[in-house]
Amino acid sequence: MDKYNVCACSLIGMACMSALDCCATTKKDSNPNILLIVADDLGFSDIQPFGGEIRTPNLTRLSDNGVCFTRFHTSSLSAPTRAMLLTGNDNHQCGLGNMPPGHAENQYMQSGYEGYINDRAITIAEVLKENGYYTCMAGKWHLGALDGHTPDDKGFQNSFTMLAGGACHFANVFPLSESENPVTFYMENGKRIDKLPDDFYSSTDYTDKIMEYIDKCPADKPFFAYLAYTAPHDPLQVPDDWKDRYKGVYDCGYDSIRAARFARQQQMGIVPEDAEFPVLTGDNPKWETLSDEKKREQSAKMEIYASMVECMDYNIGRLLDRLELDGKLDNTIVIFMSDNGANPKEPYNYPGSSEEYIDKHYNNELENYGNPTSFISQGAAWAEISNTPYKRYKMTTNEGGICTPLIVSGKKFIKKSHIDTNSLLHVTDIVPTILELTNTKRPETRNGIQLAPLYGESFLTKLNSEINSNRILCFEMIENKAVIRGDWKAVQLKKPYGDGVTWKLYNIKHDLSEEKDIANVYPEILKELITEWDKYSKSVGYIKSNGKSTISRIGSAEFYKYDEKNVLDEYKLESKN
Repeated sequence: MDKYNVCACSLIGMACMSALDCCATTKKDSNPNILLIVADDLGFSDIQPFGGEIRTPNLTRLSDNGVCFTRFHTSSLSAPTRAMLLTGNDNHQCGLGNMPPGHAENQYMQSGYEGYINDRAITIAEVLKENGYYTCMAGKWHLGALDGHTPDDKGFQNSFTMLAGGACHFANVFPLSESENPVTFYMENGKRIDKLPDDFYSSTDYTDKIMEYIDKCPADKPFFAYLAYTAPHDPLQVPDDWKDRYKGVYDCGYDSIRAARFARQQQMGIVPEDAEFPVLTGDNPKWETLSDEKKREQSAKMEIYASMVECMDYNIGRLLDRLELDGKLDNTIVIFMSDNGANPKEPYNYPGSSEEYIDKHYNNELENYGNPTSFISQGAAWAEISNTPYKRYKMTTNEGGICTPLIVSGKKFIKKSHIDTNSLLHVTDIVPTILELTNTKRPETRNGIQLAPLYGESFLTKLNSEINSNRILCFEMIENKAVIRGDWKAVQLKKPYGDGVTWKLYNIKHDLSEEKDIANVYPEILKELITEWDKYSKSVGYIKSNGKSTISRIGSAEFYKYDEKNVLDEYKLESKN
């Protein structure tokens, strides 16, 4: 008997997958298994292979048999990254031009801004499924909750997924805010889950599910498994037996942790030995100015965050051990990444939330930190520490928002483990790399609809040889923009990080933390990069926001076209009062 109770009256059922046009490649006996693992809001330097103090022996195990790429770039927000990851298309082409519920009125439901993977894109799961692969996923979806847009509609033969951008990590499944209320729920194979088991914890249960699904893979088929953790996304929560594993580690404060990480990164060759120490940006108070009470609160938040990361790593180890025991690990290539930089948001920063709302619904007393009824987050200072040596964090197009850890591992596929500090990569490169790795052809059309061209390119050859790429990568999310060409980077940020008009220029080889704006020194280079961004924006269908919030006007139920169950009413938490 499955411990998950699936609601029989769900309106969302299994959808039939039509055949893909022009998808003629047949399965090769030597095709590898693909295990794609995504962490949620994990900072660049949190894990040990990238200089962190958080114990991650299993990710170290992967890096010992793989390549750590230090110039891997994503979107600055989760859903756009995941859409690009699964399709190989730019987010403006495949439906995530903005992340729900952030759409402006002039963007809402426009082409490329649907809020789900649209008909101009096809997922790697769909392509591999049609070419002899068994496909499955467990974890966060965040790419559509309506019928026709869930994982079972997008190529996954077995799936256990959370539909929203985040939620409580325990069984009470409260949403991040009222704005995500309609879509904060779980599904399994197209059917809504009525109740999670009492002992549910996201990282543990996602791993259990993916192992269960991999066990169902037919013996004559390779598998594509997508494990999409919600750790360490807020709310910061861990089971009781994980809570005190980092007691006192962060009492030394922000600068001490950043300095230690930076020094390790220099020793490891992740950053140059002569790189300047990156100072914290923003209006964050200095550690020494905090009261003893505030210091304890800040330390406790980071202790729980670190425990979430280690717990995730522990579960990755369980999965690797199972694959090894079953004789499948040697023929599996494992890809591990984070979907964007660490998260600076406080709980009351989410759309539709406020300090009063948080105080009403959650118990955020210090002694309750990390429990199922608490809702705490890292905050901006720790988020920037997590992204050492880079500037800022999630939501921005500074490197702290879009440069994330990438590990590609597999004994059969990588001649020698190493750290690649030269190859400029993008999240859309994952799909073409898997296509080349599996000798699979992506169709040009589906159901008579022309598919958008791939934005990414395969980096298969870079697994065994560094290539100093001079390619051009462009970014836009919530009106924060960037363009990278080789070592040059131009950035335009909206308030509060910039004025929304001025472009700044950096040489990120010599200025990792984007401290020295050299636009006046190299105006022609800046002009060239802006021209490249303008060409990009036209080619992908970028729509400039008019600044008027759609969800504020029409409400969350109408925004998502989904109001089957009011999650907050069902899982209402007791106020600390």
